[in-house]
Amino acid sequence: MVPVIAAGLIGFARFRYLPLNMRYLALLIGFVLPLNALGFVFMLQHRNNLFLMPVYAVGEFWLLALVYGRSLQSAAFTRMMPWLVAGFAAYALVDSLLARAELAYFRPGQQVIQSVLVLGFVGLYFRKVLQELRIEHLRREPMFWVSAGLFIYFAGYLQIALFSNYLLYYSDRLNMSIWAVHSLLFIVLYCCYCVALWLSPRK
Repeated sequence: MVPVIAAGLIGFARFRYLPLNMRYLALLIGFVLPLNALGFVFMLQHRNNLFLMPVYAVGEFWLLALVYGRSLQSAAFTRMMPWLVAGFAAYALVDSLLARAELAYFRPGQQVIQSVLVLGFVGLYFRKVLQELRIEHLRREPMFWVSAGLFIYFAGYLQIALFSNYLLYYSDRLNMSIWAVHSLLFIVLYCCYCVALWLSPRK
């Protein structure tokens, strides 16, 4: 929770100075923060919190699509974005409705699709950077930190989503260790968000 709260505080303090793409990122953190807090409370009470995952995945994907739509400035991406978001939301809804009895179990389909799509966004951003070569200092570019954090997180999370249930058959302890790695990836992602929001230039 600490890096999420830190990113939320930075986003709130700097919101009026942020460009539009970073404002969408700040809104993403504002969306994620209460869901993480609720999930954390359920975890402390030893109650299942996996029913939150479809809401989390769809909201996060939608707001990241807005971040990249503004950053890429691509007419083709802008036209495609509503269809991607609507399609993913429809899939998440249908998947959740068909598996109502299994909402308390980890079902990786939504996470795998989200990971692949977000990694696609990241790939488009780095392709744009390499084609245009307009950025002199990548370390001072907020979207570089956002994209680097998302690449690290979702490249790792994709492997966890694919193999977590499989590893559970072998050892609960091994499975918990894998999810500890997920926590580390999550911390790295939100530290990158903190840097991006801190570096964003004033209007």
